[in-house]
Amino acid sequence: MYSQGFGYEKIDAGNGKKMSDAGLDSVRVKLGERDVPIGIEDALLGMKKGERRRVEVPPRVGLITSNWKPEPTSKRGNAGITAYKRILEGNGPNQPGFPAATIWDVEVLRIRK
Repeated sequence: MYSQGFGYEKIDAGNGKKMSDAGLDSVRVKLGERDVPIGIEDALLGMKKGERRRVEVPPRVGLITSNWKPEPTSKRGNAGITAYKRILEGNGPNQPGFPAATIWDVEVLRIRK
């Protein structure tokens, strides 16, 4: 599962109820399509329905490999991605880039063949 709002946004969960988006958003992934970072695709290989994994993804196989997808849908999520890009790229000569990994919690909800 990928929380596109990083768990801080409230979304409609049905019947007018607003809930945190943590664990409620999901992304349909077709392996090889680069919908998600290569590091996540590698982690999904061999997983079964209902299985969960926590994956640490270094930048070389991270969001850059999927053209920064999946994209957050919230203002706070977009700000988080922008801040992460600054960490990777650095912020001028006094603050060089830092190879920061991201942590992903993934769960397989359904498998199609």
